[in-house]
Amino acid sequence: MERTADAPASKRAVALLLGWAPFVLVLMAYELMRDLAATLHVPPHNLAGVERALFGGYEPTLVLQTTIAKLGDADLIDDVGSLVYSAHFLLPVIVGAWLWSRNRAEFHRFGLSLVVLCALAFVTYVVVPTAPPWLAQPQSVQHLMQDAVLRSGLPPVLTWLYSHHDYNLYAAFPSLHAGFPVLAAAAAWRRNKAVGVLLSIWAIVVWVTVVYLGEHYVADVVGGILYAAFALSIVSLLSPNRSRGLITAPQRRTE
Repeated sequence: MERTADAPASKRAVALLLGWAPFVLVLMAYELMRDLAATLHVPPHNLAGVERALFGGYEPTLVLQTTIAKLGDADLIDDVGSLVYSAHFLLPVIVGAWLWSRNRAEFHRFGLSLVVLCALAFVTYVVVPTAPPWLAQPQSVQHLMQDAVLRSGLPPVLTWLYSHHDYNLYAAFPSLHAGFPVLAAAAAWRRNKAVGVLLSIWAIVVWVTVVYLGEHYVADVVGGILYAAFALSIVSLLSPNRSRGLITAPQRRTE
């Protein structure tokens, strides 16, 4: 772990602000681009046909929702799934804080990969906007996330904010919910294999959850994984020397 205790407070504050700037930029960019596709009059696409073609006429979202609806504790599963879904932006912050405390080079690499992934995704959202299953097929796909929020017992003001939040509805492909855990698991794996395994399991849980909730098609999830892999490749090409240096253990000074 890098030592920063001896650095002046002002320098530590600047380092902190610069280090976390990528995360702030990602959030700002998302807010700025959410209405751009509509402004450019780009019609949204429906990937339901692609999904049926991939799975022999079936849609995994409908299969999962129909199967789990038969269980006695379906509402509990929906509630847990909604919590998993809501951890989307929390995950990179937690992983970023963990990396910040252990290796600043890895933290910056993780932040850069996050920015690259989001940049690729944001361009896609504008050029080829796509609808999530619950919006593309409202007659057959349940919007389980909304149902969970409405019965959660949250204060009315929070429920109102969720229902009226002006977010980009046509940003399903690629799924950043699928891509973020890939970046987190890859970053963790380089520092701690056990944490990397745990985050890999978490990634699989998220992939299944977003499909079940009707927030993404499997095609969206696959797209998110591929975009994340591409972002990791770009970052690796941009910093080949740093990548090799992180693998090699630092040499101890001998007097």
